[in-house]
Amino acid sequence: MPCHLSLPEPTRAFLDDLPLEHQAGRFLHRQADGTVVADWYGCELSSVFQPIVDPTLGTPIGHEAFLRCLGDGDLDLSPWNLFSAPANDQRLIELDRLTRTLHTLNHLVAGVFDGLLFLNVHGRLLAAVSHDHGATFRRVADALGVPPERIVIETPLAASHQPDLLAFVLRNYRHHGFQVAVNVESPAQWQNLSPGVPAQFIKIDAQHIATLYPAAKRLEWLAALSVDAPVIVTRLEHPWPGPLPGGVLVQGYAYGRPKPPVPAIDSCVAGTP
Repeated sequence: MPCHLSLPEPTRAFLDDLPLEHQAGRFLHRQADGTVVADWYGCELSSVFQPIVDPTLGTPIGHEAFLRCLGDGDLDLSPWNLFSAPANDQRLIELDRLTRTLHTLNHLVAGVFDGLLFLNVHGRLLAAVSHDHGATFRRVADALGVPPERIVIETPLAASHQPDLLAFVLRNYRHHGFQVAVNVESPAQWQNLSPGVPAQFIKIDAQHIATLYPAAKRLEWLAALSVDAPVIVTRLEHPWPGPLPGGVLVQGYAYGRPKPPVPAIDSCVAGTP
């Protein structure tokens, strides 16, 4: 595969082994441009990435991966419906791990080696896996030659309503070398969680901040509570009005829309001279 890109050797070998079209029994295949698509029981899945930006520099510190379902007309499914479909927890676990592997591969194909990759974990998976969260995905990261500290596992807002489970899950992921992020709905919620929850990033929806008065002071409070864990304000459709507290990061349409990976590859089709 003549790629003009310094991929980790394990990743290059893994990509070389992927077929160029869907094959029975294979959950992943490459497209002609080198990006990777997942096949999930008749639904094709792809990745898009949204930047998480340091507003003082105007540059991304990383990207959050989101799932897109490719399809044809009435066969299209939203990612929400896709994750709601599995009838049993084991099938959901397989889907969740498949999508994280898909995103990791596409992040590498895009040549983004120095930024963080934020990967969401589905809420049902947190309860379905009884122990050692992150062990399987650590083996995936090792097999691809990806340092686990470059990956941030992000838990959903619902998980923050179960502090004991959340703390257990985050300790597991950190034990396996991953960084972790939590979503909260208010500074007060994080104040209650922070003594026992070892998060490295705190994410809060801009709409949740907007409902607090005065919003700027509440954000300053949250930033002060999170000295060792940067705050990320998400879903900002318009730039934050006024100065942001030091160290606060931003995410949303105002700072970059989710986009498909652009391969940093001239040609990744096996057999191309």
